[in-house]
Formats: sequence, C-alpha cells, structure tokens
Amino acid sequence: MKKLIALSVMAISFNALADGHETLFKTLDTDANQMISAEEAQIHEQLAQQFSQLDVNKDSQLSLDEFRALQK
Repeated sequence: MKKLIALSVMAISFNALADGHETLFKTLDTDANQMISAEEAQIHEQLAQQFSQLDVNKDSQLSLDEFRALQK
C-alpha cells in the first residue's frame, strides 16, 4: 500500500511541478495547515532527503517559502 501511495504521489508531483510550487505544496500538506511536516515529507523522496536542509528556521515544518528552495 505504501508503494502505491508513493507512486501516486510521484505521479502527482511530476504533474504538479508543471502547475507550480503551490500545487505540489498543497498536495503534500495533507492536513492543510499550510506547512509540510517531516512526516508529510516522507511521501516525496527528494523532499524527505533534503527536509532538514530546507527547514531554515528548524521548526520541523516547511513553509511554502522554505519548500520553494527544493525546486531551485
């Protein structure tokens, strides 16, 4: 089941990149609190690997501004 979810998210991620950062951010922000937690980040491999580097203020969450650094 986790693999299916991960593959679905990867497909969504690829399509969302064309729509911009906000679409992907909203997709990954599963609790809709306008932040991506470390747990939410686990479904996106690249984000999970870079999470601690992107979390500039070290609050264990990514804001949209912090998330945008992933795309650069």
